[in-house]
Amino acid sequence: MDVERFFWTEHAEMRLGQRRLEAADVEQAIKDGHLDREVNDGRAQWLIGGVTPDGVSFEAIYDHPHGGDEHAVRIVSVWRLDS
Repeated sequence: MDVERFFWTEHAEMRLGQRRLEAADVEQAIKDGHLDREVNDGRAQWLIGGVTPDGVSFEAIYDHPHGGDEHAVRIVSVWRLDS
């Protein structure tokens, strides 16, 4: 099943700016890695990792499905792995 719709929490949108990450990179990582996602132990169901086009590693946590829609995710937070 393909992820087609993304809903961002206010917290996640704030973290994008603080951590100099682009929404499109996070969304692409979720699309590419959704089938290989890991269970998250914290505030969201799933954890995914990705790398920006300029080589910055990051992780994001998200809920799926969102609102009963199997094609939608709710992104809860995102952070860089390079300190």
